[in-house]
Amino acid sequence: MRELKKSFWDFITILGATFLSVPLMVVSEMLQARYLGPSNYGKVALVLSAISLLYLFGLSWLRVSIVRFGKKEFLIHGNVRKTTTSFLVNNVFSFFVVTILFYIFRNSIFNFLEIKQPTTFWVILFGCLLAIFKNFVFEILKVIRLIKIQVFLQRLVGKVVIFLGMLLFVFNIFNKDINVNYIITIFLISDLSIVICGFYFIKTNYIFPLIFDKNLLKKMIIYSYPLFFVAWSSYVVQWIDTYVIKYYMDLKHVGIYQAAYKIFETLNSFLGAGIVTITYPIIMVFKTKNQTQKIKNLYISRLIPQFSFFCMFLVSIIIISSDIIFNLIYSNEYQGSILPFKILIASQNFTIISSMLTAIILSYDMTKMLSLIGIFAGFLNIIFDIILVEKFGMTGASVASLFVFSLVPIYHFYYVNKKFKIKKKMALLFPFVTVFIMLINISNLSYIIRISISTFILICIIIFTKNFNLFKRNDLELIQNINMPNFIKKIISNLYFILSKE
Repeated sequence: MRELKKSFWDFITILGATFLSVPLMVVSEMLQARYLGPSNYGKVALVLSAISLLYLFGLSWLRVSIVRFGKKEFLIHGNVRKTTTSFLVNNVFSFFVVTILFYIFRNSIFNFLEIKQPTTFWVILFGCLLAIFKNFVFEILKVIRLIKIQVFLQRLVGKVVIFLGMLLFVFNIFNKDINVNYIITIFLISDLSIVICGFYFIKTNYIFPLIFDKNLLKKMIIYSYPLFFVAWSSYVVQWIDTYVIKYYMDLKHVGIYQAAYKIFETLNSFLGAGIVTITYPIIMVFKTKNQTQKIKNLYISRLIPQFSFFCMFLVSIIIISSDIIFNLIYSNEYQGSILPFKILIASQNFTIISSMLTAIILSYDMTKMLSLIGIFAGFLNIIFDIILVEKFGMTGASVASLFVFSLVPIYHFYYVNKKFKIKKKMALLFPFVTVFIMLINISNLSYIIRISISTFILICIIIFTKNFNLFKRNDLELIQNINMPNFIKKIISNLYFILSKE
């Protein structure tokens, strides 16, 4: 299976692009935060939230169906013309509806977001249009097996453009002061660059001539319509913290919270989206070939708990080192970002499990479940934010997000396990350990004591998992079918030998 064989190099590409893009992102955010100040930094976040509002409100819900139906069309016909046509037809109609609604409610939206320039209306619409084409390019690249290009564009190109835009200001090439409009323009140019580069790598005959297929359009809508509500709930979960903070506090606190949330969201995107990018095509092939046992016995029962184990260490290290990291990136004005970030990032391990399950959920058409739990999560997040932000400020917002970001993956986990009749719950142990380590690291204990206790807990977990046979040597049979350097296979084999009880 080609998708499985090239999965290692796809994963390496994601890691490589991530490691290259993180410094660019960190420096760009540092410059924005320091030169704009918390208030203007918060304004940038609110304008970007308006673009997300439009895109997620009525335009993102069909995106996932591109891989779901386009992969099959590409395997059979060698193109995605019908899928592309159905996608475009739907989005032209949706964009028209969204534009009208946005125009009607623009004054109320702008008043809340403190946007005073009328021309911002067109800027937001243009940003929304770019978001449609950007995500279309990403999904098509996945379908035509150009995952490395997709990862390069998604992880690196945008960050490079934003970084270069900030350098133009730092070296005073444009001879102008940095402001909110300048930063928004950089973000739009970043998305435009991704769209142009993406279409360059997609052969014209893959999508043209467009072929309208009424039955396919109907199938895509039926499959995707529950995702409309998922998109809405995603928007609520992603931005409700910011809006409630803006309501109870001020733009300065919005900027401070966004400093924490942006780093969290970046890490979340790097890890979660990368996993979905790799696993979705693999699970689709397993399903197409009716290899359900591999999904059940290998992927769900073995690989997900093991991946959760390794992510526990990664997230724990991030939590422990976040004090130092934030002091290096941001100025003293953003000291208040550290505590919310620690609380937010503690949910990452839960999110990783959900990301690994997403390929199964989408491949087996469980979108209605996503819709219901998404709506529930959105309402829950609103209620918790209203209650907690008023009493505890930004800390309350991060606690509300932690609860929702943890609850949804837990539900996904139990739902999928029930569908596949799996009783093992080992994968959920490690995220709870991460939360416990977070609680230790937000306590008033000294830094040395916090590190010592956290290290001791991780050592105990290693011993525990070894005794419970989380890692078995016969799990290594899978990597024999994956193209990777022999020395990497040897390292993985030795790691499994060390961690296994056999």
